[in-house]
Amino acid sequence: MFHVKQKIKMIVKDHFLTGESFEIKKISKGVMSTFPKIDNKKLKPYYNSKSYYSHNTTSSIMSLLYSWSSRFMTKKKINLISSLLKNKDSLLDFGCGKGDFLLAAKKSGFDVAGIEFLSSLQKELNKKNIKFYEKLEQLSKSVSAITFWHSLEHLNDLNQTLILSRKNLKESGILIVAVPNYDSFDSKYYKCFWAAFDAPRHRFHFNKRGIINTVQKHGFKHLYNKPMFLDAIYISILSEKYKGSKMYFIKGLIVGLFSNLLALFTKQSSSNIFIFQKMN
Repeated sequence: MFHVKQKIKMIVKDHFLTGESFEIKKISKGVMSTFPKIDNKKLKPYYNSKSYYSHNTTSSIMSLLYSWSSRFMTKKKINLISSLLKNKDSLLDFGCGKGDFLLAAKKSGFDVAGIEFLSSLQKELNKKNIKFYEKLEQLSKSVSAITFWHSLEHLNDLNQTLILSRKNLKESGILIVAVPNYDSFDSKYYKCFWAAFDAPRHRFHFNKRGIINTVQKHGFKHLYNKPMFLDAIYISILSEKYKGSKMYFIKGLIVGLFSNLLALFTKQSSSNIFIFQKMN
């Protein structure tokens, strides 16, 4: 995919589940990747573990924080989509999970569908009566917008997915991508403990210029981007937990707030939402 010499940037562990170690290598300007490469079939167990989605069902501090921030961000996402699609048109969410965002969009008047390959999550989508596909190739008609809310970094077939996304978008359609930023303060502070590396589930890692260049070369125009300030707090708290800090919540909260403060000047937020438009 990228034809440059690969250099080991760091060794990171799967702090969330297995404790296995993985290499993160720079593969092009602004883009890193997780090694060894794992095909999608072998990667499924890293998602199918109940603990990966337990923050949705348990009552821990992290779960409550995640639940609140998720509801808050869903409203923000709907407002963003509504400002871009005035006619409440068709919307596809790639890696839609349990479908909470799509359900909210549906209630707001959008014609929604999702892409989800995990059978455990597909059951949740069926319960919510949300239409879904396992692959982009299965879409029967073009849509006005495609969203990747922290899902693009999970893909092995990054280039092909962007090619198909453009193909399945209507004329001047909107592509929205939310990804972590490894040039943020919290990334540099936590290094190999930074929760947003999330190896091996995150196959690719970007800085701001890296994600813009990656998407633009597939026939998209970058319109603008927006910071995701809550991500810095959640990721920093989780990173402190991975470090084994006794007061991980307080320490992570302080680091997350400081990262956000710096980002007001450096424009290097922990995560960002990038808005692109299909070039015809």
